[in-house]
Amino acid sequence: VPPVEVQTVPVRKAPFEYLIHATGKIQALADIEIQAQTGGFIEKVWVTNSALVKNGQTLITLANTQQALARDKARLHLQERKIVYQDALLGYTNSDSIRIKQAKENIRISSGLAAAEITFKEAQLALDQTNIKAPMNGTISNLEVHEGSLLTANQIICRVHSSVELLIATELLESDALLLKPGMVADVKILSEGVDITAKVYQLNPRVDEKTNLVKVQLKVGGTARLLPGMTTQIAIKVPYEKVLVVPREAVVIRSGRQVVFTAQEGLAKWNYVTVGRENGREVEIIEG
Repeated sequence: VPPVEVQTVPVRKAPFEYLIHATGKIQALADIEIQAQTGGFIEKVWVTNSALVKNGQTLITLANTQQALARDKARLHLQERKIVYQDALLGYTNSDSIRIKQAKENIRISSGLAAAEITFKEAQLALDQTNIKAPMNGTISNLEVHEGSLLTANQIICRVHSSVELLIATELLESDALLLKPGMVADVKILSEGVDITAKVYQLNPRVDEKTNLVKVQLKVGGTARLLPGMTTQIAIKVPYEKVLVVPREAVVIRSGRQVVFTAQEGLAKWNYVTVGRENGREVEIIEG
C-alpha cells in the first residue's frame, strides 16, 4: 500500500481572531420622515427623489391664499391694538415711570394688544406650514406626491436622510454580542455592488429581543455614493482573543463521531481526541486534548 502523503505544521499558541459573521442592512444615522402639518392642494414641488437639499430649503408649497389673507388681517388688527396701547400710555408722564412699569402689562391686556400678538403669531405659523421645508441637510427619497394633488394633515410626504453618516443594522446571538465593544473593526461586503468596505461597531442595544432572542447591533461606515439605505451586506466582525492553542481548520477531522487531531511523533501519526472552541474560518481553537 503506498504511503499517504500528508503535510505538517507546528502547533502554536497565538492571539486568536474570532470572526462573527452576519448579514445587515444599510441605514442612515439621521433619517427623518417628513409629514404635512396642514392640509391643502400642492401648488409647487421644488425637489425630486435623490435631490440633495439643505436645512431650511423649501420642498413643497401648498396653496396658501387663505392663510396669507388671515395673516394680513391679523397684522392689521395687531397694528390697531398697538395704537390703542400707545394711546393708553399717553396719560402717563416720565415722572410716573414706576406706575408705568407696574401697569404696563395690564394695559397690554386691557387694550387687546397681548391677544392680537398671539393671533398674529398663530396666523403666521399657519402660513409658514404651507411651505414644507427640509429639517436637515440630506437626500430626498420616497417622494411620491405631485403638483395638484391634495395633502391631508399628518400625511407622509417623503424622507430626508444623511448620506454622509451611514450605519449597518444587524442582529447577533447573545453569546456573540457579549464579545463586542464599540470600535471593533468589521469587514463588510456590499452584495449588490460587489465591493468591500470597512466598518466599526457603533452601538449595541443592551436588551435581547424577546421574539427572536437576538441582540440588535449597529456598525458605522463612512459615507459614499455607492451606498444607499436598504442595501444588503455581509459582515465579518473581528473580535480579538487571548493567546490560545490553534491548529489549521483542516487538521480537525471526525473519527468515530468525535473530533480528532493527528500529531506526528517518531514518524507516526498519533490519534488525539480534542475539544475545540471557536473558529474563524482558517484556524480552530483547541481547548482540550
